[in-house]
Amino acid sequence: MKKSNLSVSLTQKELVGGWLYLAFEALFLGALLSVLNRHLTHPMSNAELNFTYFGLNFLASLWIFHSFLGRNAAQMRKHPIYFFQAVILGLAAYYACTWAVNYFIRLIAPGFSNANDAAITAMLGSSRFLMTVGTVVLVPLAEECLFRGLIFRTLYSSSRWAAYIVSILVFAAVHIAGFITQYSPLELLLSFLQYLPAGLCLAWAYTKADTIFAPILMHTIINAVAIIALR
Repeated sequence: MKKSNLSVSLTQKELVGGWLYLAFEALFLGALLSVLNRHLTHPMSNAELNFTYFGLNFLASLWIFHSFLGRNAAQMRKHPIYFFQAVILGLAAYYACTWAVNYFIRLIAPGFSNANDAAITAMLGSSRFLMTVGTVVLVPLAEECLFRGLIFRTLYSSSRWAAYIVSILVFAAVHIAGFITQYSPLELLLSFLQYLPAGLCLAWAYTKADTIFAPILMHTIINAVAIIALR
């Protein structure tokens, strides 16, 4: 493996567009879609609503980061061996860390179940195709552009520690934000812990491969395996 490095930076236009969209997504997108859905003659199901949310994030990320993605694709072609090494080792580290976290959770809370997984399972039952496409195809590119490409990459130039810590914590927090009212404080903490391995290993693979496509591919594989496991 080569030394950790990130050769491709974001342009000022990409930074501004990315941060503005991230704020819009976090504060308004979900609520706006819910309000609009309630006014439809035939409201969308939860699976359809989630697919719409995933699709808008995917299209916005392509629009904002298309040049960044192109530069990262060129970087990937320069070092294909590093790319596949990073993906394979990143996946191995992710599953090892996830097993350790889940083992710890089973020791202290044997009956704990992740509300996000339960919600995805329910939506898979109503529309497996939409949820599979959304989770496996749309989500990885959008989330990696925002969490690793924007947050992690922006902080990385100033402080690698800050880049890891902030991106990992934000990534985990976003995945439990919609379920805060359904959790006790302990359950909230345990669910938060379950998302830490992904944030860590995806960021690590990004630095090792020196291309955002390493965490994108990892994220795609992780989500595909999860969808199969939730069947």
